[in-house]
Amino acid sequence: MLALDLSRRRRFAFKHSLMSRTPKNKTGWTRPREELEQALTDQVAFMRASCSAYDQGHHAEAARLATSVFMMVHDGSQQQCLLTQLKLRAGLRFSSYAAPLNPAHPLDYLPQPLAVLIVTGGAKSGWAPTLDQGPRPEKKIQFHEWWEKELVFRSPSGQSMNRRRLVFSLRNQDGGGHVDPQLTDEAYVEFSRHSLWFENIDEMTVMMNQGGKPGYSPIRPLPHLPTMRQIAFELDRTLTLAAIA
Repeated sequence: MLALDLSRRRRFAFKHSLMSRTPKNKTGWTRPREELEQALTDQVAFMRASCSAYDQGHHAEAARLATSVFMMVHDGSQQQCLLTQLKLRAGLRFSSYAAPLNPAHPLDYLPQPLAVLIVTGGAKSGWAPTLDQGPRPEKKIQFHEWWEKELVFRSPSGQSMNRRRLVFSLRNQDGGGHVDPQLTDEAYVEFSRHSLWFENIDEMTVMMNQGGKPGYSPIRPLPHLPTMRQIAFELDRTLTLAAIA
């Protein structure tokens, strides 16, 4: 019994000695800047790989693009993005190719600021990102205007969406970081699931020619995916021109 009691005392003394040597830091362990820089490099690489895969026809990569963009640029109430942690975001001017929506124009409800409808007939018809080939020249704007103010979609029913809401919906509910049983952003549902001209998305078709006979083919991808691809293109260009990535 005496030997067992001494053994317990020794273990307690050793454990107490280790604890006393451990620095007390109530806020947790702080990452060195080198780790944050590497994390940003990794996210840029992930984003570029997903962009490449998207361009090869893997349009579902848009959901992963939303996750990388979110991690690099969005600050929440209890979290900071990588660009903020590195003290880079505030000094950046973000590339935008968005065309302003004109409420007086009868067709300006189309989701055209960052995506364009390409009609070629057959299964190739669909929405595509404008990249740097759109109708508007590149402009450099502050982050808040790029993330919050500029619209990437407005529907005839009055639903509208900015870059932040599109990224949030894709990342939080539609495949980026989670798949929810319900989509709660009405504008995103209309942008991603409902046709702008027909009641059902399955009816959103274009005329095609099948062996000389008229037929119909669904338009794919829908505009929310190439719009996300365009947002990633703008962020990549922003970081490249600033010599950050």
